[in-house]
Amino acid sequence: MNDEKYWNNTYTEDLKKYKADFLEDNWMEKYKDIICKVNNKNAIDIGCGLGQDTNWLMKNGFKVISCDISSVALNKLKDLYPDAETMRLDVSDGLPFKDASFGLINANLSLHYFTMQTTNKIFEDIKRVLTPQGLFIGRMNSTKNDYVNSNSREIEKNFYFDTHNGKYSRLFDKEQFDELFSNWKVLVLKETETVRLERKKYTWEFIVQNNL
Repeated sequence: MNDEKYWNNTYTEDLKKYKADFLEDNWMEKYKDIICKVNNKNAIDIGCGLGQDTNWLMKNGFKVISCDISSVALNKLKDLYPDAETMRLDVSDGLPFKDASFGLINANLSLHYFTMQTTNKIFEDIKRVLTPQGLFIGRMNSTKNDYVNSNSREIEKNFYFDTHNGKYSRLFDKEQFDELFSNWKVLVLKETETVRLERKKYTWEFIVQNNL
C-alpha cells in the first residue's frame, strides 16, 4: 500500500508548500506523566515523517530510532535533528528488532493505510518487540473524517482506495479498537480533533500497555 515512491512524492510536494511539520499540535504533551514513566527509554517512532514526535521523545529522555518508508522525510528529519537515528522501514514487512527490546513504540497517524489483516500483524509485531509493561502509543484516523468521496472505493469495512490520487486509507471506529487491543491493557483511548495541512482532522489517541 502507498509505497515509497508515493510518500517521497507526497513529502516533496508538501514541503514545497508547508516547509515544516504538518501537525499543529503535539498530542503527547498532555500524556507526559504516563509516557515518561516507562523504565526502558529505548523507543521507535514508526512513520516518523519530519520528526515532530521524535524531537519530543528525545527531549524527554528517550533514545529513538526514527523509521519511515520515505527517504525524503528521513533526510529532512536529519536536517532538522542531526542527532536523530533514522531507518528506512516499510512497517508492513515487519520490525527488524529483537523481542522485548523497546520500552515505547509511537505510531502517530502512520498505521491507517493497511488491510485489517495486515494491521493485526503489525500490532502483533509491535507487541513482540515491546518489553513487558512497555507502551504502544499513537493516533489513528477516525470515521468522523469526511475523506470518503466519489473517488473512494471501499475494499473492506472502513478501508478505502482513492482512484484519483492512488491512496489507500483506513478510518477507525471503537469496535475496531476493541478488536485490536483485546490483548493489551488500554490506558487511553480518546477521539479528538486536530488540524493537519490546514484541514480539520478527527483522530483516536491511544496509549496501551503490553500486558505480557
